[in-house]
Amino acid sequence: MRLAPALFALASALALTLSSATSAHAQEQLGLNYKYTSTTTGDTVSASLPEQPPLNDCLLIQQVAELEPGAPNADAFAPQNTSTRANAQIFESDDCTGTAKVVLKPRSGQEPDSVTFRSVKFVLPPQTT
Repeated sequence: MRLAPALFALASALALTLSSATSAHAQEQLGLNYKYTSTTTGDTVSASLPEQPPLNDCLLIQQVAELEPGAPNADAFAPQNTSTRANAQIFESDDCTGTAKVVLKPRSGQEPDSVTFRSVKFVLPPQTT
């Protein structure tokens, strides 16, 4: 009969360990929601980055990548940073050059449709002491 409580304790400890590991991993999630205009239908489409983006790398938004900058509907718009710890720097250029148009803090609200962009870079905010 003492085996059952021991197994229960072991299972509880394992569950706690796994949930802690998941929580730690979740703290490092990066993401961006945004909108773009479909070139085939003209409809506004909501989208998000398809996978975990790397820190400090410039990402060209794939739905606008093949469109000529400055052409009608050639930009993504209304970005929202869903990251838990990184700022999202929003750029008008394809290669994150120049000054960021907007810097979105982690878990920010959605920006208005007037905020247009073509690329994004995730960076950790400066450490304060």
